[in-house]
Amino acid sequence: MPSSCPECGSSNVVEDDLYSQRQWVCVDCGSVVSEGHLTTTVSDETQGRAVPYHASTEVLKKPCRNLIAGFSRVRALCQILGGCCVLSVCRQCNWPVAMGTIGYLLGVDNATLGTVYREFTKALNIEISTIGIMDMLESFCYDFKLGPQQVEEVFAEPPQRLVDRTSALIELAADAWIVTGRQPLPLLFAAVYLAWQSLNPTVRMKYTFVKFCKIGKAPEQSWHRSRDSVVKRLKELRDVLCKLGRELPWLRGGTVEPNTVVPLVDDILKNHRALLLRAVRNYEQQLQNESQTAQTTECDNELSDSNRSESHSSTTPELMDPDQAGCENPADKQATDCQLPPDHWSKRHLFLPPCVKNRKRQRVDAPQLEVTGDEEISDSEIESYIRSQDEIEMYLKVQKELKKMA
Repeated sequence: MPSSCPECGSSNVVEDDLYSQRQWVCVDCGSVVSEGHLTTTVSDETQGRAVPYHASTEVLKKPCRNLIAGFSRVRALCQILGGCCVLSVCRQCNWPVAMGTIGYLLGVDNATLGTVYREFTKALNIEISTIGIMDMLESFCYDFKLGPQQVEEVFAEPPQRLVDRTSALIELAADAWIVTGRQPLPLLFAAVYLAWQSLNPTVRMKYTFVKFCKIGKAPEQSWHRSRDSVVKRLKELRDVLCKLGRELPWLRGGTVEPNTVVPLVDDILKNHRALLLRAVRNYEQQLQNESQTAQTTECDNELSDSNRSESHSSTTPELMDPDQAGCENPADKQATDCQLPPDHWSKRHLFLPPCVKNRKRQRVDAPQLEVTGDEEISDSEIESYIRSQDEIEMYLKVQKELKKMA
């Protein structure tokens, strides 16, 4: 408590609690001798002494939800930037580390990591060579714990043998356009799983992909997040193996299904170059035969239609429409676009890249209307704004009733 007023020297100083902050006021002159501070500690609040902010009661307040979310976002970005630095160093040193591996270790989405990585390399003007899927194949296969001392004998497989079989499957996938534009990790998982099954198909065909990952002690988060993509790559690999398996001479046209093609993988991989050429040649021959059959059928239909039209014109010539009669000629059909357009070129090829096979539909933006305010208004629209005689009478009647009620 102040002893005296610095203005008039009076000792008649009293406490005033009228406002939110406690004040000491001189009764004689009315001057404010001392007042409280906005930042005070809990213990010093009654003393009215100024204290640092970090020791004030403001620190005890809980931060708002947006502030907490902002801090979390900043920490996540810092973590992703650290992962981008590691990935950049690995690429510059030609170490086979995939972006999906960094994303798995950080626990972040690959799309977010890829976006930040592109901005990171662009801002620092870093030129980094790309890493092929074959560069990371060996280290990926060695990550599976499938050695004789690690699993049972029926599941065990020497790592180098698994690498060789997986490498052959990846090479076949590249020839069939499966590798193009695809993330490497799902394709590696699918190829390793099929390679492991094909090395002992009698015992291992009954085990699913999830069971294989658990047997090989693969980190669950690494394959669980990309499980849907792995299933798609498995289906594509099996479809290619089925197309080539049907060309094996000793099968003599036997049926080859995706769930029974695994025992044929060894024979397919040993002869896959010849089988690829034979499958493409047979597919082209099949298309040519279908085209000739379709042309023969079309010619027969045209002859029958022409005969029918001649007989019809001889009996009832007045019922013929000139436009319809002209379109009966194949040349006229082509000129007037009466016939359907030819099939897409992709149907003439057995193996296609993903961008052609699964072509995305292009989004068409709706046209935006430009309104300037100078547009002309039709008379019918103007008349719709003018009240009719019945509406005027109804309006006056309602106004009169409202005045009576008031």
